Amino acid sequence: MVQAVDGISVELLAGRPELVAQLGQMTWQEWGYGAGDPAAWADVIAREAGRDGLPVSLVAVDAAGDAVGKVGLGESDGDLSEAERGDRGPWILGMIVRERSRGQRIGRLLLASMEARAAGQGYRQLWVATGEQAVGFYQRCGWRIAGTLRPVAIDRPTMILTRQLSRAGVVEA
Repeated sequence: MVQAVDGISVELLAGRPELVAQLGQMTWQEWGYGAGDPAAWADVIAREAGRDGLPVSLVAVDAAGDAVGKVGLGESDGDLSEAERGDRGPWILGMIVRERSRGQRIGRLLLASMEARAAGQGYRQLWVATGEQAVGFYQRCGWRIAGTLRPVAIDRPTMILTRQLSRAGVVEA
């Protein structure tokens, strides 16, 4: 899957394994919370890079061939316990855009691309668990708040948002 917008293409991460280390570094810088090494983050990203089924990840790539963002989709969000997830899924995983590239609609492009991919695979509803700072982004993209949790794994308030998808692959309002 390749879409181009303003020099940015969205591709399956499985087809761009050379970008996993860049994405690991980017993710570690954003969410590392003092962890000493980005390698563990890159390992998670590599495991979520699937091609068919779940998990799967998409990467935004600039004209120079560098990763500028990523979004994953998986059966469950690893920060939530089975009880916290309930029967909800699949989940948006690791949505990130490189700091200097934010505000350029790259996150929107990644999320819309993943929503279309999920709808095309028959999923009718997606979920995301996110911190307060990203709630507005998801709401501007048409997601709605479904609740709040304080997951045991991260011990921070987490918002749960959801998005309905149509059978035609177009996200419904």
